Amino acid sequence: MHAGTRHRTRSLGALVMLIAFALFVGVWLLLVDTSSTAEWVGALIAAAIAVVAAALVYDSGTARLRFGLRSARGLFAQLARVPVDVWLLVRELARAIAGTHTQGRFHELALELPMSPRGNARRATIELVGSLAPNTIVLGVDERHVVVHQLVARHEERAGVGEIGA
Repeated sequence: MHAGTRHRTRSLGALVMLIAFALFVGVWLLLVDTSSTAEWVGALIAAAIAVVAAALVYDSGTARLRFGLRSARGLFAQLARVPVDVWLLVRELARAIAGTHTQGRFHELALELPMSPRGNARRATIELVGSLAPNTIVLGVDERHVVVHQLVARHEERAGVGEIGA
């Protein structure tokens, strides 16, 4: 590796760490919902610890983020569902006010994932991304099943939930 390439790689790494630091501070301040000096100090300390911990984990090679085309497709499909699901929830709210609300449903969907780091990553992604659309909450994911609750039940549209974390 040439010295110039090494310098660019380090600069990019430093920029990523600086962006991560700013995001961690922002998340902390959003969660505490106050801007007191004590919370700013806490945010700066917590963000510094988080960035150092993330850098150590990354350097050790323990965890690597692989975001493939199938993952992106699942994420975009879930994000595209948000406006539709918001409309469904507004419609269901109107029905509840009118007294004609239907019950939501729990669904147990088959999903075969190995007990491995990649399988664990897919389970975590399914749980997070599967709950982006407001109508659906992923309650749990294990080696063989995904448990989902939908306020407005449409099981057929959720049968492919396993593709979310591919």
